[in-house]
Amino acid sequence: MKVILTQDLATLGKSGELKTVADGYATNFLIPRNLAVPAAGGAYRAWQHDIASREVKRTRERADAEIAATRIASTTLTMGVKVGEGGKLYGSITSKDIADALARRGIEVDRHKIELDEPLKTLGTYKVAVKVFQGMTPEVTIVVEPKG
Repeated sequence: MKVILTQDLATLGKSGELKTVADGYATNFLIPRNLAVPAAGGAYRAWQHDIASREVKRTRERADAEIAATRIASTTLTMGVKVGEGGKLYGSITSKDIADALARRGIEVDRHKIELDEPLKTLGTYKVAVKVFQGMTPEVTIVVEPKG
């Protein structure tokens, strides 16, 4: 049976894809849980029409991501922090702090897209990758220096 997925499924595919599955799987699992709709009649025609609009949207998102990627790559954030003995920071710089600093520069980034394995706890210069779009991860330069 052919179905159109309405949600992303790790085992089957992404939302909006046309898939051929066993009749029982479709009628007993996918359709009752609203994970898919039968690819018959109006749903199939609507799916074909929807493909073009999704492609336009994806192209627009990619163009916006490229602009954001160039802005992020050319940005250097200077973070002034309180420092104790031996250059140790009071507290640390987290992905939320980086996202807030980027937002002050007019670059909106979700903190979960900032690839920071662990918070920055020492003075220095760091390169931190930011996921902007699939296959695009520009690096922002962060300079951690003592405040005052």
